[in-house]
Amino acid sequence: MSLPKVTEAEYLEAVEDYMGWCPFCMDFTRPQTEPDAENYDCPECKQNCVMGAEQALLLGEIILE
Repeated sequence: MSLPKVTEAEYLEAVEDYMGWCPFCMDFTRPQTEPDAENYDCPECKQNCVMGAEQALLLGEIILE
């Protein structure tokens, strides 16, 4: 399974807007998410798996293209 790729522009926008990454939806789905957040609720899939954009990059959940 390959890791989801996001552009640098998408990543920087998510960081600036405090968006959270959902590994199930494979997208930035949650607003008002702290950079180091983990296990926040996803408004789309209802799982408690959202992490901050910076945390997603640090943990290797996303890669920049």
